[in-house]
Amino acid sequence: MALTQFQKTELNRRVDKIFHAPANAAVRGHEPEIAFVANLSGNLDFIHSSIKDAVSSLKKHDRMFQNMRSNVVYWKRNAIYSKVTPMSFILMGKVFSDCGSLEDIVDESVDNKTDLDDLCAYLKLYHARCRCILLFMDCSCEELERREFDITDREKVMQSLNPFLKYRLLIVTRDKLVTGTELMIKVVNRNGAE
Repeated sequence: MALTQFQKTELNRRVDKIFHAPANAAVRGHEPEIAFVANLSGNLDFIHSSIKDAVSSLKKHDRMFQNMRSNVVYWKRNAIYSKVTPMSFILMGKVFSDCGSLEDIVDESVDNKTDLDDLCAYLKLYHARCRCILLFMDCSCEELERREFDITDREKVMQSLNPFLKYRLLIVTRDKLVTGTELMIKVVNRNGAE
């Protein structure tokens, strides 16, 4: 088990807030969709367990997640790949069955970078329909802040987070949850300090 009971409760609360935010209103005729981003540069067992715990917690928390369309975004050095993956497959442990051959199935025409700014651009371009995007990181929030959120181009991150991604993104670290809005505020503050 990667997520504690407190983290699961906090995750449920934050995801509810994301889904019911006025800026994230449902588009008529579109079923709600969620994406789970797996950072494959960390401990794969921790990331896999965290995603399974999150799915299990969300499904128990609200019936809305019982048949919701879900995607898994595999994020690895020089590779970003998405796959429509039912939550039941995630719970059965089949989410990482083909990630050993990730380099073989990556589309070369897609942005294949490892920085958070490139990931945000990818999510804005390919997952705009997702009303909630959970990014799982295998580090503490303090460590992620020390690494400056793995951002190389702050302006690109700001463009990617606006207008809607900042309301839909939730970064799940080992000890804390950080929303896209909080990330944007930290990026702006760092820009102002420079």
